[in-house]
Amino acid sequence: MTFSYEIGIAAGICFVVGFGLLNFGVLTSKSPMYQTLNFLGAVGFTYTAISPFNPGLFITEVVWAIVALYGLWKIWAKRPDPAPEVPAQQEMS
Repeated sequence: MTFSYEIGIAAGICFVVGFGLLNFGVLTSKSPMYQTLNFLGAVGFTYTAISPFNPGLFITEVVWAIVALYGLWKIWAKRPDPAPEVPAQQEMS
């Protein structure tokens, strides 16, 4: 097996584990783990589509990775900010 095959197997595992956990109700589509598994799977399959070049798979996986990154960004952007620092009040004389 070449390194490309190993990456393809790992990418497939990421997709199947993420999809399975989603369908069994362990993860939701808003879960960082689900989006990370999708991103890693897409990046892995994108790599395997390079040699020999498979344009259909390459384009699909690049778009998939971008969508997964967008999902991760939405999750992290909506996280509540930590408690803001309250400036110390100055005593009034």
